[in-house]
Amino acid sequence: MKNVLAVDDNPANLTMVRETLRGIYKVNLVTSGEQALRYVDIKKPDLILLDICMPGMDGMTTLEELNKKEDRKWKVVILTAVADKEIENESKELGADGFIAKPFVPENMIETLSSLIG
Repeated sequence: MKNVLAVDDNPANLTMVRETLRGIYKVNLVTSGEQALRYVDIKKPDLILLDICMPGMDGMTTLEELNKKEDRKWKVVILTAVADKEIENESKELGADGFIAKPFVPENMIETLSSLIG
């Protein structure tokens, strides 16, 4: 089963992601960019769902740091309530593989992840 890491400071959002992906992917949850960076040093997810607006290290900074990892094999999908073209374009320039606006439609999330990691 493919491994998905969800990074969001809002526990309700993490619960929605976990419930949406349950039985399809193994889902791990963290609440900060710093935790995500520590996680990928230990385990190698197939995909990271990454919120942009988080206290401390925001999603864009986290994405930049994830891209510095030598053993980066994961896909990154931005998951954010800040749904505008500028943010989407910036995240793609930084290496994001996809973009999902919150609140997300579960079927659309599953379809996006499936197209990236199966």
